[in-house]
Amino acid sequence: MSTLTFPSERFPAPPSVSLDIPEDWEPVSVPAVALAARETGEHTEFTPNVIVRVGTRPGLDQPADALMELAGSLEGRPNATIGTPEPVEVGGTSFHRCEVSWSDPRGVAITQVHLFAGLPREDGLQDFVHVTGSVGGSSAEADLPQVEKILDSVSVTR
Repeated sequence: MSTLTFPSERFPAPPSVSLDIPEDWEPVSVPAVALAARETGEHTEFTPNVIVRVGTRPGLDQPADALMELAGSLEGRPNATIGTPEPVEVGGTSFHRCEVSWSDPRGVAITQVHLFAGLPREDGLQDFVHVTGSVGGSSAEADLPQVEKILDSVSVTR
């Protein structure tokens, strides 16, 4: 009988991800999310936040595949728009950046900035890092620079 181990050379651990949050933000635990933080102040419409998901995808997947899934998640949402993806480098990692927006059921406008990075592995898969910064409501325009600063601090290591 063989014993399989995780992490191991055959089944590597996911990459580590870190980000810098302001003093008035707090870490939060969210199911299926590796890392999450939100602003701590009082918010009547929407609380600015950042989440990080880490997983694996097929090695041949391209950023367009992730963007199609993102576009699919916006189907049926009022005022949904998806921006043009653009390549960016953050903390030495190549990401694709895309902005999306929609209105929630209360009519509150939500804007998200998504960063996607696929990191090839030797086993034909890729580690996939997806960082999302979200703002909304009447303070969205004022909150967006702070969320983008957090996104600019993302560091991925293997």
